[in-house]
Amino acid sequence: MKSIRWGLLLCTLLCVGALAAIGLFRMQVDTDIMEYLPHGDPIISDAGYFLKHHPAQNQIIVDVSLGRTDPNALVSCGRFVARRLEQSGLFKQVGMGAFKEAFPILLGHVLDSLPVLFTEKQLREEVAPMLAPDRVRERLIQIRKSLLSLESTGQSELISRDPLEMRNLVLKRLSLLAPVKEMVLHDGQILSPDKRHLLLAATPAAAGTDTGVARRLTRLFNTVSRELHERYGTEAKLTPMGAYRAALDNEKIVRQDVQRAILLTMVGIALLLIFAFPRPLIGLFAFVPALAGTATALFVFSLYHHAISIMVLGFGGAVISITVDHGIAYLLFLDRPEHTSGKAASREIRGVGLFATLTTMGAFGALCLSDFPMLNQLGQFTALGIGFSFLFVHAVFPRIFPDMPPGRNRGVVLRRLIDRVFPSGKIGAYGALFFGVFMLFFAWPETDVNLSTMNTVSEETNAAEQLMGRVWGNTIFGKVHFLTHSKSLKGLREKGDRVLDMMTVDMNSGVLSSGFAASMIFPGESQQRENFIAWRDFWTAERRAALKAALQTASTELGFSPGAFTPFYEAIAETVRPAADRPIPESLRSLMGISRGEGPVWYEAASFIPGKAYAPEQIYQRYGALGRLFDPAFFSQKFGALLFSTFMKMLIMIGISVGILLFFFFLDWRLTILSLLPVLFALVSTLGTLNLAGHPLDIPGLMLSIVVQGMGVDYALYITRSYQRYGSDQDPGF
Repeated sequence: MKSIRWGLLLCTLLCVGALAAIGLFRMQVDTDIMEYLPHGDPIISDAGYFLKHHPAQNQIIVDVSLGRTDPNALVSCGRFVARRLEQSGLFKQVGMGAFKEAFPILLGHVLDSLPVLFTEKQLREEVAPMLAPDRVRERLIQIRKSLLSLESTGQSELISRDPLEMRNLVLKRLSLLAPVKEMVLHDGQILSPDKRHLLLAATPAAAGTDTGVARRLTRLFNTVSRELHERYGTEAKLTPMGAYRAALDNEKIVRQDVQRAILLTMVGIALLLIFAFPRPLIGLFAFVPALAGTATALFVFSLYHHAISIMVLGFGGAVISITVDHGIAYLLFLDRPEHTSGKAASREIRGVGLFATLTTMGAFGALCLSDFPMLNQLGQFTALGIGFSFLFVHAVFPRIFPDMPPGRNRGVVLRRLIDRVFPSGKIGAYGALFFGVFMLFFAWPETDVNLSTMNTVSEETNAAEQLMGRVWGNTIFGKVHFLTHSKSLKGLREKGDRVLDMMTVDMNSGVLSSGFAASMIFPGESQQRENFIAWRDFWTAERRAALKAALQTASTELGFSPGAFTPFYEAIAETVRPAADRPIPESLRSLMGISRGEGPVWYEAASFIPGKAYAPEQIYQRYGALGRLFDPAFFSQKFGALLFSTFMKMLIMIGISVGILLFFFFLDWRLTILSLLPVLFALVSTLGTLNLAGHPLDIPGLMLSIVVQGMGVDYALYITRSYQRYGSDQDPGF
């Protein structure tokens, strides 16, 4: 094959590689699927905002287990792990140490602020029953017993300032912040109810979704796990879980999957080409236009996009399998028993190939009309790849293959096999018709658009998720989360007051069963003013006198000094509201769900649990003006409905677009319908087969379904145009 210009071919391959490298260098490969969902829908937009800015999204939880019930040994394991994580320098907070240090500050704040921490309803329903003389006497008896034990050492100030333990009514509001549904506190550590697992929470010093940080975290946990085995035996197990694992798995597995997909595609096509060409080596050159088209598309795409979705990039393998057709058609006309030229082969396939290329590009281009950024990118990238591949065949291949000497006139194995396996004529037509009609009864698409199925995570990560759910429960998906932001902490607290007012109304009406917002512990100016008025009105002179008499009677009987509760008497008689501008201590901000974003932006996370009268649409309307909501269950429902309706619209739109293109190509409605029948047959048969196999369409399946029309119509066009050109399927050119 002296007619092949090997030097030009080598230069071409080098240019193709350079274009691909430049394109990948210029762009960031983005694994965040939420970034490429439609942002016009407020529910989808709020979910993406929440997952990006919520202060807990970077948190890592670590399960430590021993394989046996031994709480003391388990606590020892937990402390060892916590110490090693702290020593690594990769975490800014590990375990409950920070909370223990901050708790005295929190307790002091609650005692100082009791007059502004109760609403009128809370005073009436929670505090008033505590003032009954028998309840007061019972409480003092408990205090007296506790004073005889070590657990009340240093508690005299708490007792004198709050003998009724009203502080516990406030601290109880923090229960919704618990990281798990059911837990046991043992020696300051969180244990599972069966006391076989210990939970540690850790906050990385840098974003765990950064794959560089994720690798360091993975290495650290592997090292600590080995050390744990050496100290406590092989039964000791460390199971970390967090966003860092998904980020690392996505990068690693997706890269492997893309490489594997492209490799298998190329190997599979190469085997087909070997059996399809008289001179097998010539057939392998069909890869070159596909690779060139994909590389050029990547380069051009990088000129006006700074990032590309990993899913769109993964379509590179699909683009290669689609656009290899152009090279195959060209080379089949080049590899003939008679002398051929590159220009003649190009001229022979141009008429048929141009129709197929424009139709496919039009189908992919129609994706740009979608509201899905992912589909926009997919349409642009794939249309570019197909177009550049076609141009390469007709502009570059005739120069690489200027002419070709005659080949051996021998039958092709693949062609003979296809003629035998797939019968034509009436048998094939009736068989296809029967099969298509049968599948029509099963062809309504069933979908599964759960975003979690899009995460390419490892088996180890899946096992860790299942363990966490089984032992600790999945608390994030049982709550509705609300995120507000402001440029200042003062503005954030003012918003928090408004959120708390709405939550209080909804909890009273049964829309919500419970909830937590920072204003429950640190109310802003307006909430403090309202609560203090309620406090002052509640503690009437008669109520104060009755409570004082009950306390003095019981304290005299039980041996308390006459002035033991003087600070408490002064607090309930307070007429001056505590200062409203006291800042939230920095050590308590994280506990209250308050975090600082990039620049002068502060975020506050609130959460609540739906009640019997909960209606998600109404909640989104009511709270939407103040911040962003994330209701996991409603989001999944809404996302599924939106995705399905959008893809069905796109399916119809692309079908109409392809039909219009075909009509203008043929200017004959009968040929247009004939060309569309194979695609319709393929869609019906594929959907029916998937339904019968119990395999619903997931997101990638839906993406493929809307472009299969533009891809699949190519083969109908090849046959239709070939009949027009050659008149018979017995013609060698057919």
